[in-house]
Amino acid sequence: MMAERGEAVDHLQRLAAQLEAHAFQVCLRSPAGLFPRLHVINPMAPARTEDVLAAYEDDGEWWFWLSWAGRIGHAEDVATAAERVASVLHVIRR
Repeated sequence: MMAERGEAVDHLQRLAAQLEAHAFQVCLRSPAGLFPRLHVINPMAPARTEDVLAAYEDDGEWWFWLSWAGRIGHAEDVATAAERVASVLHVIRR
């Protein structure tokens, strides 16, 4: 279980770096007894937030998931996952 948590955190940290590069605010949370999650905030609309989890399927492949069980992308394709999180948070361009 600890190895799985560590790998999930690694994937979420890579996603966090990608999202921060696009001006999102992120906070990695890893509470005891719960799956690690990345809390993502659109700073231009702070009420728009989402939690992202990283989990693996039965075949051993890691994926990013939205908190409401929406699979958003393969953990190796961080750029696509970040784009999908941005679309969920309705990024406002100025």
